[in-house]
Amino acid sequence: MKIAHLSDLHIDSSKDEIYGVKPYENLVKAVSLLESYRDIEMAVITGDISNDGCRSSYLLADKAFAHLKFPVYILNGNHDNAKELFETTFLKFKYEPVFRLEEIDFIAVNTVAIAEDGTNRSRGVLSEQDLDRLKSILAEGERKKIVLMHHPATETASWLDKRILENRRAFMNCISSSNRVIAVLSGHNHYATSERIGNCLFCTAPSVSTSFDKDLNPFEEAHHPGFNILSINNGICSVKTVEI
Repeated sequence: MKIAHLSDLHIDSSKDEIYGVKPYENLVKAVSLLESYRDIEMAVITGDISNDGCRSSYLLADKAFAHLKFPVYILNGNHDNAKELFETTFLKFKYEPVFRLEEIDFIAVNTVAIAEDGTNRSRGVLSEQDLDRLKSILAEGERKKIVLMHHPATETASWLDKRILENRRAFMNCISSSNRVIAVLSGHNHYATSERIGNCLFCTAPSVSTSFDKDLNPFEEAHHPGFNILSINNGICSVKTVEI
């Protein structure tokens, strides 16, 4: 089984540049590359589909994926407008809190936290309610699980770690308590990482739009946009990063 994992499209309804990068042009290139694969069964986008949260930006992104032959599942990130994202009717995008592909359950969890002024915080939090929900789902049945989230839970020993999941220790304890989780897929860092802890691969996709690097200055453009291809064989995940 092969899955395309994209994140942080940051599509703006005006198609403007961000940090000198044109996210929509990058997205078109990414979709063109995805078309060249004949064995991808599904794509997931782990948040920040929009940069401005406008409905038109979601429709623009959705249209770019519309002719692909495999399904595209989405979840929200801290730049997204959840109301617009989950209430808009799309040609291709699908949101399901839990869905199944072959013998694997995919679980989408919301890590977007709301600040006091009502806006989305950059740093993520998994609520106690969502953490309990995740524990309950992981305990169900014997099927393998893959968790989808926007904010990473693994550290890079760099400036990027100030922006990741705040209560990551509780999340990691939850994941380690189950032998069914084979991968955790996230985004947000605009920087590709992969780390195997036990039998679980923790994988952060690079951004399709602006890209950062843990060894560069904070938010300095690294010019390495891309996406990941996740291969799953006999319950073991491996990942390859594809640059746009």
